[in-house]
Amino acid sequence: MGNLHSLLRDLQRRKARERRGLVVAEGRRLVADALAARANVRAVLAADDVAEGSVAPLLADARSRGIAVEVCGRKEFQGFADTDSPSGVLAVVEWAPVALADVRLPDGAAVVLVLDAVQDPGNVGTMIRTAFALGADLTIALDGSADLRNAKTLRSAMGAVFRHPVAHAHAGECLDFLAAQRIELWAATMDGESIAAAAVPNRLALAVGNEGGGLRPQRLARAARRVAVPMRQSAESHHAAVAAGILLHQVLDAR
Repeated sequence: MGNLHSLLRDLQRRKARERRGLVVAEGRRLVADALAARANVRAVLAADDVAEGSVAPLLADARSRGIAVEVCGRKEFQGFADTDSPSGVLAVVEWAPVALADVRLPDGAAVVLVLDAVQDPGNVGTMIRTAFALGADLTIALDGSADLRNAKTLRSAMGAVFRHPVAHAHAGECLDFLAAQRIELWAATMDGESIAAAAVPNRLALAVGNEGGGLRPQRLARAARRVAVPMRQSAESHHAAVAAGILLHQVLDAR
C-alpha cells in the first residue's frame, strides 16, 4: 500500500502530475467514466466504509481488468481526496494533454474550442465537457488557463478528457496549427455580432477568453470575426462557460 500512497501524495503537486503523465480521478462517476472509456487506469483506492457497498461494482470491474485495487481507512483516504466530502473512491489514471502535432482533425467540417487564459478549473472542465457533448473535434487551452490535470478540472469535465482530445499550447503554436489546418478563428466578445447573422465556415475555431478580462488583444487581432450571445441591455455578461456552450451550439447547429 505504501507505494500507492506515496504516489498519491506526489500527485498532489502539479509538477509531479506533469512529469509522471498521471492524474487522480476522484469520485464514483469519474472513476466509472475512466473505466468505461478504457483509459489506462493504473490503480484504484477505496475507503473501507464503501468498499463492500456503493463502490463494490467499480472495484470488481477494476479487478477484472487486472487493475490494482487497494482499500484503506476513511480518515487515511480523506488525506488523498481533493473534495470536502469524498465519495470514497479514486483512481490513478495515465492521461496528458495531446500535442497539437499529433492531432488529426477530420478533412471536412471541423470545430475547435480555444480557451484563452480561462483561469477557473471548474470553468475549464465544464467547457471541455460541453465541447465533447456538442460534437466539437478538439479543445485547446492556451497558456494562462487552469491546469488541465487539476482534480477540479477533471471532475467538472466529467470524464470528457478520456474521450475528447484536449491540448495545451502556446498562442503562437495554436495559431500556426489553425492556419495549417485551414481553420478560421472567431472570437467570443461582448461587442460581437450574432452568429445567426454570420455565415459559419466549414472549419472554425471559437476562442473564449478569461472570465474577467475576455480575450487578450493579440488574440482578438487574429480573429476573422467577433461573435456574441445576444442578451438584455441591463445584463452585465454571461458566465464564461455558459457563453461558450451557447456559441458552440449555435456554431455546430449552423454547420
